[in-house]
Amino acid sequence: MGVWEDDEAAAEDRAELHEEGDESQAPSAPARRGRAASSASGARTERGPRKKLGDVEEVPAGRVTAIHERRSGSVRYLVAIDGRPVATVSAELIAELGLRVGGSVDVVLAQRLRAESSRLAVFDKAIDLLAVRARSTRDLQMRLRRAGAVDASIAAAIERLQQLGFLDDDAYARNLARSRVLSGGVSRRRIGQELQRRGVSREVADGAIAETLEEVELDEEGAARLAGEKRLRALRSYDAATQKQRLYAFLARRGYAPDVIARVVRDLMR
Repeated sequence: MGVWEDDEAAAEDRAELHEEGDESQAPSAPARRGRAASSASGARTERGPRKKLGDVEEVPAGRVTAIHERRSGSVRYLVAIDGRPVATVSAELIAELGLRVGGSVDVVLAQRLRAESSRLAVFDKAIDLLAVRARSTRDLQMRLRRAGAVDASIAAAIERLQQLGFLDDDAYARNLARSRVLSGGVSRRRIGQELQRRGVSREVADGAIAETLEEVELDEEGAARLAGEKRLRALRSYDAATQKQRLYAFLARRGYAPDVIARVVRDLMR
């Protein structure tokens, strides 16, 4: 695994960008309409192949002519060789390799700069994805792979994120299970299915759900009862037979077992 700069600072830095919203990057409504009109009129723009995540051009040997922050306050630095920006690196890598303006870069060092810049791009993309919302390891791997990152860079990013505590399937599963249980809307089976769709293993999902139910002192039937009580309030304008029918269908759609539904409906309709 390559050398990384203060990745916690990098993560916070990139998360702030998401929270603030980079308005300069977001097209205005007129601009969006203009693009749509252009497309509708049949205008076409020649495009080259889409660049893959972590695809860094070959770094040439030469002399370092500049090292500067990618933006003010950033913890990523752009290295220029013979006047051309060629690699984004961390402060720690700059120190380790002894990079300085005026210093020379041979072929071996150029290859190292290219490899580290590629891995850093994948790591930063992973941070961007986690800044949007929490994800499972598998989900993050799939999204990085879909963006074109190679397995070695993905593995390095995942390992570092786990070390920093930014990627934890157990914590992710517990938080999602707790949210779903407390909302009183879905069954244990449905929560498990959702966790597995999001890339959490069945073993981790089952453990998280069991721990959550124990923590909130709520069993499957208790969760179904809470959901049923909430739904029944919205059905007050219907007659008893319709209420019973719709309540049963509501709980069935949320994955509760027939025997659990029957008991809950019978108790709530008394």
